[in-house]
Amino acid sequence: MENQIPVAVQLTEKCAHCNADSKAEDTFCTQCGYPLKGTEAEQNKFISERQVEEIDMFTYNKTLRQASNTLYYLAGVFIFAGLIYFFIHKDEVDVVSVVVTNIIMAAIFLVLGAYSKRKPLACLISGLSLYVIVQVLNAIIEPISIAQGIIIKIVIIGYMIKGIKSAMEIEKIRKENNIA
Repeated sequence: MENQIPVAVQLTEKCAHCNADSKAEDTFCTQCGYPLKGTEAEQNKFISERQVEEIDMFTYNKTLRQASNTLYYLAGVFIFAGLIYFFIHKDEVDVVSVVVTNIIMAAIFLVLGAYSKRKPLACLISGLSLYVIVQVLNAIIEPISIAQGIIIKIVIIGYMIKGIKSAMEIEKIRKENNIA
């Protein structure tokens, strides 16, 4: 008969906060940081701090959704502007180039809007940069365009900046609390 080496059985527990497996000797949950061997007061403090952060995350996520929706709205604006331009200037030679440019811009903003659920900060910064570049180029080509719809332009830029701030706050909270 062969010598059998006993396999060390490692007892595991479930974290009371996130239900992740943890070793019996762990003081804190390796997944969420919950004080497994802490006093009841320490555990309650951890839970109440997490609840406050979850409320903050809810607020930031709401703002982030609004900013992401702005990317979709911009796609719609580019399509709408392209169609209007087409019907007003359909007899002009360069009408196709303007309409195609607007469709390409709409597609870019649609992709940014869809991808913003995964990488919100990068998409919002890219969307804001692209929007500002388009507005500057329009102002160079046709200086009066900067004043046309100025309130809408300011609102769009404001929403995007607010979304960028929220995305940065969400990233900060996620890093501080080891949230995936």
